[in-house]
Amino acid sequence: MRSVATLVTMCLLALPLGCSRGGGEAGVTPRDFTGTWRLNREASDIPAVTQSQVLTMATDGVRIAMRETLVNDSGDTLTITVEGKLDGTDTPVTGTPFATTVAYRLLAPDTIEGIAKKDGAVVVKETAVLADDGQSVRVTYLSFDGEGHSVTSHAVFERVNPE
Repeated sequence: MRSVATLVTMCLLALPLGCSRGGGEAGVTPRDFTGTWRLNREASDIPAVTQSQVLTMATDGVRIAMRETLVNDSGDTLTITVEGKLDGTDTPVTGTPFATTVAYRLLAPDTIEGIAKKDGAVVVKETAVLADDGQSVRVTYLSFDGEGHSVTSHAVFERVNPE
C-alpha cells in the first residue's frame, strides 16, 4: 500500500488555479481555486508517507498547469508537474513513479474530480471541494492497490496567502 499512499503526492492535481469564466463541463464555471496550497497534516488522515506538500497551480478554466513539491517520510523531495485540460482526457504526469497520467473534470463550480492512472490502471480517484470561504480545499482520495483493495482518505489543504 505504500506506493498507493505515496500517490497522495499527486493529489490535488485536480485543483485549478486562476480559474476564469468558462471551461470545464458545459455550463459550469469554476470557483476561484487560485493560489498556493499547503497540506495541513493535522487536519488530514492521509498516510504518514507525506510529510509536507505545497501546490502551485494555474488555469484559464479550460487548461490546467500544476507544480507540486512534496517531501516524503524518508526526506526525499518530489517535484510533480502536469499540464492538461478539465475535459476528462488523460494527461501525462512527470516527477512521480506512482502515476503516468491524470484526467480532470469540473463536476461543479467548487468540485473537481481527478483520476490518476499508472500504465492505464486507475490508482487514485480524487474529489477536491473548495470551502465556502475559499481558504481551504478538502480532497477525498479513493486509492487502489492493483489487487482489488481500496482505501479512502482525506486531506485538507489551506490557501497560502502572498506575503
